[in-house]
Amino acid sequence: MARKSKAFGEILKQERAATIQEKRLEQLQQKLQKGPFGDQVAGVVNNPKGEVKMSEVLEAFVDPYLPSIRTPIQRHRLFEVAVVVWNLSLMPENERQPMIDNFIDEGLKESDPLIQQDTRMIINSLMTRKHKLFADNTRFILDFDLQDTGNTFHLSVASTFSNPFDPDSDD
Repeated sequence: MARKSKAFGEILKQERAATIQEKRLEQLQQKLQKGPFGDQVAGVVNNPKGEVKMSEVLEAFVDPYLPSIRTPIQRHRLFEVAVVVWNLSLMPENERQPMIDNFIDEGLKESDPLIQQDTRMIINSLMTRKHKLFADNTRFILDFDLQDTGNTFHLSVASTFSNPFDPDSDD
């Protein structure tokens, strides 16, 4: 009898998690529709068949850095930087460095110079990682939602199917 109760409890837990995930995806989609990309996300399909989930890709992208993360705030900041780097990697090469400089100068202008230097090193490392391991993935990340779930986290990502900076893409 205890086995059935435990199995039933696990099924209920999975159903609750799926319901919560669905609600978060809906909230992310509503947030996007109200933002500057609203007209482009009107017909967004969540997890289309045959496509890799960008949440899984983004997690793999930051994987080497996750063990050093100690707080949900640090985790969120890591994903923020990762999304910026991911999207910058899709831009023409000659436009990247000024954008990186602006990101650090404006986003971290009140920070210690050592933090700025460390951030620049992380950006360069992530950029190299993107080009080595994820070069074929040219999806642009529109937004993400990161929920702390205690010992772990849940990530939802909204992205395009093509690179908006590529004039030959099928947008």
